[in-house]
Amino acid sequence: MPPKRGYTPAAAPFAEAVALSNRLTDTGQHTCFTDTAATDCTRAAAAGFPGQDGWYASRTQTFEDRGDGTVFDPATGLLWQQGHNARRLSFGDATAACAALRLGGRADWRLPSIRELYSITHWQGVTGQRPFVAPAFAIAAPDATVLEGDRFAATHAPEMMGQTWSATVYAGDHYGRPGIKGVFFFNFLDGRIKQAPRDGRNGLFWRCVAGPAWGVNAFTDRGDGSVHDGLTGLTWQQVDDGRPRTWGEALRHCDGLTHGGFDDWRLPNVKELQSIVDYSRPAPAVDPVFRQADPRAWFWSSTTFGDDPAEALYVCFGPCTSAEGVDVHGAGAQRSDPKAGARPGQGGRGGQNDEMRGRNHVRCVRG
Repeated sequence: MPPKRGYTPAAAPFAEAVALSNRLTDTGQHTCFTDTAATDCTRAAAAGFPGQDGWYASRTQTFEDRGDGTVFDPATGLLWQQGHNARRLSFGDATAACAALRLGGRADWRLPSIRELYSITHWQGVTGQRPFVAPAFAIAAPDATVLEGDRFAATHAPEMMGQTWSATVYAGDHYGRPGIKGVFFFNFLDGRIKQAPRDGRNGLFWRCVAGPAWGVNAFTDRGDGSVHDGLTGLTWQQVDDGRPRTWGEALRHCDGLTHGGFDDWRLPNVKELQSIVDYSRPAPAVDPVFRQADPRAWFWSSTTFGDDPAEALYVCFGPCTSAEGVDVHGAGAQRSDPKAGARPGQGGRGGQNDEMRGRNHVRCVRG
């Protein structure tokens, strides 16, 4: 695996960062970027890339260490297993392990949904340097034996093998194979949502959670071309314009948008964007209160991918395909793309030959 470019993250939000009022916690990305490199967050330095993640400060991600191997998140009301389960288990065995867990005086442990799991992500990560999980949680890369029998070993390395099960089953077919179900996971060592077969011996990490389920949207059609979510406090553009853009074009489009009587629209950060995925639906994986012009579309976030400042994160609301058009990761997956657009004939990358588009769709947000 080639070395990652990475960057040195800012420790705190930009002094002039705009405070957001929604209920989601911050991504942790306080650095600003051009479409090739890190830069200052001043309006002059980042003028061509307005409204990116580092320009805003959301609710601070704060976890309460209970001192008994658990961590409480006041933002979601969830209690988390703090430690790292170093043994990789099948989906069925991981589900059973959480159900059998007795920790912190609780017996209601379970595998988290993919939305719950995503709530503890932290976006200063760089593969092999910093994990993509909040510092309150323990995690460690496996040793080289993790690649034994891995059919993608040629493109994998131990320091990127942080795949962690969620309880969320893909509503479509795994790898486009009828009747084969996949389960979403988040990789806390390489910063991606993908999926693995539900049945069989595929072993991934697991981290248990306790408490009432969190993450159920409460959408209201405002009747002015926007949709309000009572879960997060965010207001969304109801209909996208169907036009693929580079990352910079997407930022500028939302920053300059006047819609529904408001002019404070912006491109959503990756946690905000993932919060409206409807994982009960195959492509497009979004509630019908929204309209998606292209059912195949992927949507940009304002969050840069730490491994390479020339890439930004996107969420697949349509099938998350390989270069051959196979739905390898499922609608609702999250990957990254070149900010300035993919080169003609660039093809795919990684073990599943992920399709690269570089021009993705836009749904703006405010709040």
